[in-house]
Amino acid sequence: MRRPIAHLTGAAAALAVLVAVSVTVVPGGPTPGEQPPARTPLPGASAGATAAQPGPETTDLPYAFWPVPHGPDGDGTAQPIDLLPVSSAEATALQAAVDRARAAFGLNAVAVGVSADARLGWSGASGPPRDGVTPLSGATPFAIASVTKTFTAAIVLQLVEEGRVDLDAAVTDYLPEVTIARGVTVRQLLSHTSGIADLLAPMRNRLNAEPARVWKPAEVLALLGPSVFAPGTSWGYSNTNYLIAGMIVERVTGHPFGDELARRITGPLNLLGTGIPARGELPYLLGVSWTSAFWTSAMLDSDAADLVRWGDALYGGGILRADSLAQMLDFNEHGYGLGAEQYRFGGLLGYGHSGLLRGYTTLLVHLPEADLTVAVLATGHLFDAAAFLTYAAPGAPSILSLAGELAP
Repeated sequence: MRRPIAHLTGAAAALAVLVAVSVTVVPGGPTPGEQPPARTPLPGASAGATAAQPGPETTDLPYAFWPVPHGPDGDGTAQPIDLLPVSSAEATALQAAVDRARAAFGLNAVAVGVSADARLGWSGASGPPRDGVTPLSGATPFAIASVTKTFTAAIVLQLVEEGRVDLDAAVTDYLPEVTIARGVTVRQLLSHTSGIADLLAPMRNRLNAEPARVWKPAEVLALLGPSVFAPGTSWGYSNTNYLIAGMIVERVTGHPFGDELARRITGPLNLLGTGIPARGELPYLLGVSWTSAFWTSAMLDSDAADLVRWGDALYGGGILRADSLAQMLDFNEHGYGLGAEQYRFGGLLGYGHSGLLRGYTTLLVHLPEADLTVAVLATGHLFDAAAFLTYAAPGAPSILSLAGELAP
């Protein structure tokens, strides 16, 4: 489920699943696909932040050797990059800023990852050990909630690059049995303009009452009410859109979503801490009912170090061609693209995604002007993850200001 966002347009009030916070969506912004300007210093430590709001191909090759698509401009080569560590003094300062912010926001546990220039990296955590023994770290797994949508959207766009999915084709061309999506296109799924009802309201009580139940997508869809608007006539955030997108991935490829995720993204990028949680290894606070019901809209686990690597690869052209990335970052008036949200931190525009699911709050943001990628993963009460990054105690810098001072 998505991290709640209050939109500058005021349209957020139309969705009961959204809870207003100080993060707001920014309409417009830099033209997708443009080269970012020279690195710009981050705003002052006290600056506030607002969220800018066909069938499978046949092949004679073994599945493991099918080519992952890439293009001449945006690459899409999906090569892992090992970030160099920051200095010990910088690491100490960042850890202290995370500790201060966790205390100020009253969080149970938090992990933060930072990447500067896709070259220098740091990750750390704050909070007591979950098991009473193992300290938290930048490699501690958290449920990433709706940041899962960035992975799902990227895989769908790779299938578009391969000519196996058409963004403007009807969903029922691929899934004729999903009558709830009649008249909806694949693009409308990814952009939340389908009008399909969100799955949270009809599922919430069932998920809590049957925590051990494993839900199948068709079972979830069967519980949904009618669409809330005609396809393409409005905008409304719906986790159901990305559950259906996952179904398209499986139908088109003929493989489980987890296999496609591993082959296309987590394997090539060496994201060892990212994936679908095993039933016996579910993250703290979650039951299999929640992860299976939300599935490709919000089911993945990751850690702070992996998440910034993912942000660098995705938004730096390592996963998608330049034209595909431009479509992902083509934000509508609600600040949403195709699996991406737009943000503003002080004077800097950025993009990424936020997430909220049963006690977990996540934010992944890339600030191209500062060449900075930051991830926050936390458990605790509802809080504004963007404000967390810019929190500055009296006489002490914020996490974001310290990240912006890392050596280029």
